[in-house]
Amino acid sequence: MEKRGAVVIGEIIIDFDRMEICRAGQTVSATSLEFRLLKFFIDHPEYVFSRDELIRAVWPERKRVNGRTVDNYISHLRQKLEENPAAPALFQTVYGTGYKFVPHPPKTSRVAG
Repeated sequence: MEKRGAVVIGEIIIDFDRMEICRAGQTVSATSLEFRLLKFFIDHPEYVFSRDELIRAVWPERKRVNGRTVDNYISHLRQKLEENPAAPALFQTVYGTGYKFVPHPPKTSRVAG
């Protein structure tokens, strides 16, 4: 089994192997789909994705998924990980297009796990 280690973004530590998130020393709960969406964004920083592109990339069962579902998941990640969810820095809306992930500080680092 491949070890992916942890990803550190500012005060956030994301361990995909253990499916654990720690923000400012506090454990943050997340669903498996939130982890999948977060992993996709981390693997593609700064890229802008439409809702449809995110659905195709992240949701294994697409029958009941629509753009509003994506919006809700982005909102959940903002509430859990953003310093100020009302003015998101990590999960940015690109009006008329979709969303992009902007790591802060600008580069993420991987910690061997």
